[in-house]
Amino acid sequence: MSAAQGLAADEFPFTALPVWPEDDHTGDAYDWMRELPLGWEAPGVWGTEGWDLGHWPYEAVAHFDDVLDVIYGLAHYIEGDVTVRAFSSRQARDAATDELALSTWLQVGNGPREGLPARNTPAAEIPARFRGPYRG
Repeated sequence: MSAAQGLAADEFPFTALPVWPEDDHTGDAYDWMRELPLGWEAPGVWGTEGWDLGHWPYEAVAHFDDVLDVIYGLAHYIEGDVTVRAFSSRQARDAATDELALSTWLQVGNGPREGLPARNTPAAEIPARFRGPYRG
């Protein structure tokens, strides 16, 4: 399968997802997370120590895990505007979340205090302690 124009080989158009969160300018990130469509969840924290994933109440992240293991979603809410991406694997979705978390931590300063790589570091080059879902 070839990638759609502008998408990585493991990324689909978001419309391939069965449902997705939409823009919502009526409240904040907490309101948006409460209203996520069925199948979507907001992880809230990321990395080995559970640093904030987002910058509430302005920014939040949500994941979709397909029960058939076919498609995975990533939604990024910023002050009412939502960007949705779809991936062929949980690993690809989580790598995109790794990059998003790094970007937010560097911009907002609400993540790890030391050891973060430079902005735009590819997920594979982000140190392991800053990657992946928090396992608590």
